[in-house]
Amino acid sequence: MPLTSQFSLAELLPSAVDKPTQHDVAATLLFVILLVIARWLVRRSVIKRNDLSVEVKRRWLVTLRNMWLLLFIAGLLFIWGRELQTLAVSLVAIAAALVLATKEMIMCMMGSIYRTSTHAFSVGDRIEFNKLKGQVIDTNILSFTLTESSYASAQQGTVGRVITIPNSLLLGNPVFNETRLGTFVMHTVHVSIARESDWQRAEAILLSAGHQALAEYADELAAHVNEQTQLQIFNTVIMEPRVRIDLEDIESIAFQLQLPVPLGRRAKVEQDVLREFLRQYAPQCASNQ
Repeated sequence: MPLTSQFSLAELLPSAVDKPTQHDVAATLLFVILLVIARWLVRRSVIKRNDLSVEVKRRWLVTLRNMWLLLFIAGLLFIWGRELQTLAVSLVAIAAALVLATKEMIMCMMGSIYRTSTHAFSVGDRIEFNKLKGQVIDTNILSFTLTESSYASAQQGTVGRVITIPNSLLLGNPVFNETRLGTFVMHTVHVSIARESDWQRAEAILLSAGHQALAEYADELAAHVNEQTQLQIFNTVIMEPRVRIDLEDIESIAFQLQLPVPLGRRAKVEQDVLREFLRQYAPQCASNQ
């Protein structure tokens, strides 16, 4: 029984390796043996030559060693070319599968590299991204986190959520960094009145409300403007409120009050302006009716 087991094992070993592979192994052994013998013969011949100086012999031996290495690599590639091609195809397939499986993670890493290399924003900056506004409170290799600005709007209301956004979105969406040029940003307050209303009075009241709101942080704004002017970031710095008129709607007159506002206080300043406008403009409208 033991003898039978040994014979059966010996019969199974050759079948574990296919014939082409056996031929490649045999060819590799023969090639290596011939290459070693040839290198030994040539090296011995060079060393025994008395008509060559030591420096020339050293150069020949170095060249012989390098040529032997190149021939060795070329021979292995020639002999094992089929197997290497099959292995390369398998590796490409595996790599493609890994890329498909980790596509989003790779894109997030690329987005992180993009954010870091362009200095788009950092922790503490206030940004607008993909219709979201907020302050950056965390960044990592896969995502960044915002605390959404509690800005009141007619469609959204007061928010203030913590939002985690994957870095992959940075590759296809622009980032508006509101703190890149300092702690102030130009803010627009929108007000509309009927076409038949006294638009000149409404404009004056709205502009007066803007001046009144700006007076609360006038010193802070002046220091900011002086700092930015010294850095030569702006060509012209707007320090006073200004009103633009829009007549796109045939039934109303729209006013756009633009004024510099400290970051983080836009909602408060806008509410102060709107309340002051209503306080002065609404009573006369009611009396006229």
